[in-house]
Amino acid sequence: MNIRTKIFAGFFLIFAGTILAGGLVLYIMVKDTLQRNIENELSNSSATLLELVRNSVDVSVRNRLRAVAEKNQEIISSYYERAKRGAMTEASAKQLAVEMMNAQRIGLTGYIYCLDSDGVVVVHPVTENLGRDVSEFDFVQQQKALKEGYLEYYWKNPGEDELRPKALYMAYFEPWDWIISVSTYREEFRELVDIRDFRRSILAQRFGHEGYAFVLDSLGNLVAHPFLSGNMLNARGVRGRELTQEMISRKFGKIKYWWKNPGDTESREKIVIYNYLPEVDWIVAASGYIDDFNAPLTYLRRMAVLVVLVVLCLGLPFSWWVGMSVTSSLKELGAGFAKASEGEFTVRLAERSKDEMGRVAKYFNNFMDRLEAYDNNLRREIRDRRVAEAGEKQVRNHLQDIIDSMPIIVLGVDADNRITLWNRRAEDEMGIPRVQALGKDVATSCPASGTFLDLLDEVQREHRSVSRDKVMGLHNGQAVYRSIDIYPLAGAEGVVIVIADVTDRVQMEEMMIQTEKMMSVGGLAAGMAHEINNPLGGILQGAQNIIRRLSPRIKANAKVAEEIGCSLDHIERYMQQRGILHMLDGIRESGMRAAQIVANMLEFSRASESKRALSDLSSLLEKALELAGSEYDLKRQYDFKKILVERDFDLDLPPVMCSATEIEQVFLNLFRNAAQAMFLHGAAGVPMLRLKTQRDGDWVRVEIADNGPGMDEETRRRIFEPFFTTKEVGQGTGLGLSVSYFIITDNHGGTFAVESSPGRGATFTIRLPI
Repeated sequence: MNIRTKIFAGFFLIFAGTILAGGLVLYIMVKDTLQRNIENELSNSSATLLELVRNSVDVSVRNRLRAVAEKNQEIISSYYERAKRGAMTEASAKQLAVEMMNAQRIGLTGYIYCLDSDGVVVVHPVTENLGRDVSEFDFVQQQKALKEGYLEYYWKNPGEDELRPKALYMAYFEPWDWIISVSTYREEFRELVDIRDFRRSILAQRFGHEGYAFVLDSLGNLVAHPFLSGNMLNARGVRGRELTQEMISRKFGKIKYWWKNPGDTESREKIVIYNYLPEVDWIVAASGYIDDFNAPLTYLRRMAVLVVLVVLCLGLPFSWWVGMSVTSSLKELGAGFAKASEGEFTVRLAERSKDEMGRVAKYFNNFMDRLEAYDNNLRREIRDRRVAEAGEKQVRNHLQDIIDSMPIIVLGVDADNRITLWNRRAEDEMGIPRVQALGKDVATSCPASGTFLDLLDEVQREHRSVSRDKVMGLHNGQAVYRSIDIYPLAGAEGVVIVIADVTDRVQMEEMMIQTEKMMSVGGLAAGMAHEINNPLGGILQGAQNIIRRLSPRIKANAKVAEEIGCSLDHIERYMQQRGILHMLDGIRESGMRAAQIVANMLEFSRASESKRALSDLSSLLEKALELAGSEYDLKRQYDFKKILVERDFDLDLPPVMCSATEIEQVFLNLFRNAAQAMFLHGAAGVPMLRLKTQRDGDWVRVEIADNGPGMDEETRRRIFEPFFTTKEVGQGTGLGLSVSYFIITDNHGGTFAVESSPGRGATFTIRLPI
């Protein structure tokens, strides 16, 4: 017999024998384990069922005692209320309550008694116990402490030899200081138990497919059973076994017997495990059929037979294949590959021969050499890659932290105008979280894209940076200025957009320019005023003298006219008819107007010499309103009294050191300008002024706002320039706001700003130091 045949025969016999022996051993072990599990399950279920019944009995008894105690408490309370209403005396009420409680029995021998808070018996069916102090008993101490609730304790009546377990439920009636105690012995619990409280829970128990639980008492009466009722004391199994009597006599244990249910054609073996509940003298049992529990064993027996048949059918060809293919060299090769599959690439095979198996071993060793070198390189690359990724992640996070900490908006946009970068300032300014913005089109997702969208194609096409400065926009209803810088990415397609808020810088630049204008024009105005004053005085004096020299009412004029032979009356009529006198009045009126302009210029150019004192700005606003309210311009068709004034004054506003007349002049100038603008150019609704005062740190802030036509950006920039006016010729000099600006900024060290846009009115903000 060659080795292949030996391997075949030996392997088949060993394999088949192992399968048969293993199946038999497995069947025996499973059967034994199944039998133990059946008994353990029934035993555990019986114990659980016993606890369930015990707990249910305790709850039922506790509820019964509680119901009695609370009902008696309710009746006693009704007696007490009747005594309070005067329907009876309190003594009569207590007597009725005592008689009512002494007439009750709980179970067979249980009763009701009452204690006071000192542990003295005040109600008891045995009169000898009345007035007795029972505080020495532990359960009485608990009653005194709790006054309400459930207690279990041991008690021995006079004449008894042993303590017996007892239970009570107490309720406290405070007006009479009575602890109402409803007590009974635990051995009488059965008289208090209502089986309906837990019958459904017991009958719901199932063991296997057909097993069930049941309860019977020591007389053989069925307390709970899913199918039967009545007395089962004489119940016998199929083979005559006295089942019920055996269970009653033993109290605890296990019974196996044969049983035939009504309607069955044959009997079946059954097992019952039971326990005893002494409180109610009940036996609690869990039962089931053996064949029901052994159903898995039957299935296993059938499967074992099937497996043996399959093994016999497949074992012959399989054994033949094993005999042809299995050799020690292949086993060694398989072991080598097994180690290699676990990552052990240092394994090598011994090259014992030069035949096919020897060459296979050599090929295997060469393969393992290359695989080991490749594994080492791969591990090194993975290690380097992880180090590089960790560094890259650290740099990326650091860069993101830097960008997020910048007080400007930083956006990244790819070649398709999709957002790739969105810093924290962009989230705050635009109200869009980063996760929602990334990957979206910048035109639809970025509210500020309208200010730079036209530049993106130019930057990406020409690959050069583009900037825009002082781009005006609105933020929360306020005008803001931004600078926009767009830079192309050096190593990839896309751009970086940097948006910075330069509102403060623009306002500062405007204030500096305005201040420089004021300073230069102030000096120019002073010089011009002095230079114009001299010839202007000559003109006014000459015009006045001409009028005086032509007047017939002056004797010197009449004398000279008489000497030269002419009539002053004729000369006067001639000048009136030719309008010469009217022309002289025009010269005089224009001169007076020019003189007023010069006076304003001088006031504009020199520092105020007014005295300063602590003043309440709210009061100055009210005075300026009174002055403005007295104005009525018939030609311009406006009446200040028709303007609605809203006041929002800070009642705790501190006083300010200032020149009251100058500040009042500023307020009055602003009121007049607002009134003229609203009546001449229209207002958004009823003409309205909104006045607000508040403290702003170390400053006092005054806001004067109107709902007039507003002004464009160019007008707003030049509003404080001297001689700049939007009124018609002859209606304004353009010095009112310039002088006001110098009063606030130069004379008082404050700030004067205006915010306005067409159709939105104007808001003038004055800040003065405290």
